Amino acid sequence: MKKRMVSILAVVVVLALVAGVVAAQTGIPGSGWWTGEQVQNVGTSTANIVVTAYDKNGSLTYTTSQTATVGSTVGLTPNNFAGMPSGFIGSAVVSSDQPIKAVVNVSNVFNGTFGVQGGKAQALYQGTESPDTKLYFPMAKNNRFGNSTAFYVQNAGTAAASVTAVFKMDTGSPTNVYTYTIASLDPNKMAVINPVDASVPSAGGTGGRDNIGSLTVSSAQPLAGTVLEYKQGQTIATILGGTRGFTAANFDTKTYAPTIKNDRFGRFTGIQVQNASANPVNVTVVYIGSAGVCAGGTYTDTTTGLQPGSSKTFNQLVGQSALPANCTAAATVSATGTVIATINETNMSNNANAALITLSAQGSSQATTKISVPQFKDQRFGATTGLMIENVGTATASIVATFSCRGGATFTAISVPRTAPVGGAIQFFKPSNNPAWFSTPFPSKNVVCGVTITADQPIVATANEQPDTVGAFDDNNYEGFNLVP
Repeated sequence: MKKRMVSILAVVVVLALVAGVVAAQTGIPGSGWWTGEQVQNVGTSTANIVVTAYDKNGSLTYTTSQTATVGSTVGLTPNNFAGMPSGFIGSAVVSSDQPIKAVVNVSNVFNGTFGVQGGKAQALYQGTESPDTKLYFPMAKNNRFGNSTAFYVQNAGTAAASVTAVFKMDTGSPTNVYTYTIASLDPNKMAVINPVDASVPSAGGTGGRDNIGSLTVSSAQPLAGTVLEYKQGQTIATILGGTRGFTAANFDTKTYAPTIKNDRFGRFTGIQVQNASANPVNVTVVYIGSAGVCAGGTYTDTTTGLQPGSSKTFNQLVGQSALPANCTAAATVSATGTVIATINETNMSNNANAALITLSAQGSSQATTKISVPQFKDQRFGATTGLMIENVGTATASIVATFSCRGGATFTAISVPRTAPVGGAIQFFKPSNNPAWFSTPFPSKNVVCGVTITADQPIVATANEQPDTVGAFDDNNYEGFNLVP
């Protein structure tokens, strides 16, 4: 079998209803954590897929095999891994004889034999296809307004190696640099790095100079990585945000964020831009309003002299943002050198309905005319996905989406061509309610689909999954995979 490797940091897999508490110093807090994976076949014939999970604390492995037809996805839960014990924590590698894409859902939401009563937290992130010897995370927090980050790093190489984590907090001056080293990490194994491991200071749940910044992780062996953001002190977690680490392949002088909000239905976003260059850079963020009071307007944020490895946060908060309140916009981040960026979105209108999502901005050089979206839900298990597709080309784009669906029904639905202006976007949300979108019908809700998108202009996409009942559980989000057409 020719292997197409996608590293998945499975963080925590829980087979029983109740698991042991995971301390904040070693990962996300609380109990009931489990993971599900969606693997999409983006090849030209049926894919034979093998997933091997590696125990973080021992030598045991657990394997499952699946097949997926062209364009379709397979869904995996802990039940697919024979013999995997309750409380397993580790990493996984997915192999296939066809090209594949994978996303991972980390959750404590109660679902049959998984999760915990009262759990609402969940996060989606991409599997890593191209590990590198250096990983970049634009955002690191240590109890900043109650939120912290945990970093899951996997050795994707062939030999054991040490791993060094360097946190540059706030200004990135020498006094704000904190280092932590893992003496040795075996191949395929995962380790957890928390800012407290490097003695990053905390301001006790308030804002502060040193408790927000960036992280760079390096090793002699290639690495894959994921960051999860959580709220400290929760016995049963209610929010979680996650995205994969960046590598040099993601560096660009221009990167896109399709959805930015300032007090739009109680939602606020922050853009964390990290300098991936060897020299200081100047950064400009241009926002094009798409909904609310800012629709059609153009707004700008800037910063100068951002130091190598350091990050700058552009907050969309009332009084701190170039955007007016009640605004949704698309953002283009441009710099005088290469940068990477992540986006956080938080629901601050109601603590009972709190939600947190984290995703990666997508560089202009990564944009293509074809995109894979492995997990799209239409009112399936109480959740629905909103798929935003942005035209980042130079002319009006014609966009077609093909949905390969299973669950309450099995079918393939093909959309009619839909157009998006330069810098504009189209959305698919509850397609079963919108028959005019399709040339081949989308006949049923209660399905999960793999989506393949094609266009005649470069495009990028994000998938935002939200509960059908407001406040039932946390939102989650991930980026579409750009494919070579």
